[in-house]
Amino acid sequence: MPITAPDSRLYVVVGVLRNPQGQLLVQQRLPGKPCAGQWEFPGGKVEKNESPQQALIRELNEELGVSIKNIIPLTQIAYDYDHANVWLDVYLADNFDQQIINLEQQNFGWKSIEEILEMDVLEAVHPILDVVKLL
Repeated sequence: MPITAPDSRLYVVVGVLRNPQGQLLVQQRLPGKPCAGQWEFPGGKVEKNESPQQALIRELNEELGVSIKNIIPLTQIAYDYDHANVWLDVYLADNFDQQIINLEQQNFGWKSIEEILEMDVLEAVHPILDVVKLL
């Protein structure tokens, strides 16, 4: 797909959840979805009349039952997949209710950056990890 302007991309929020041990939460995309089986950070689409922060808090609650207390903007990334051109608004969340409830039945786990780099991740995960390494 051709590179497009941010306002014509699919607007997605991404949450990088970090536990007290410094591990990050990743989840595996479900069968039947584009890039099924690959690993990613949780998040989802921003709905109409919703701020990115509201969307991320909603998405993390819907997917993982997590109550977010604070999110910090990390980066914004434009990425072009074969199936979609996306604009990723990425946030760090390291102050949240630690209890994860797997509401969408996706495989998930807490991994170090080094472990994530060895996994089959979505391509846009790499630039996110580059930013997280600087924290």
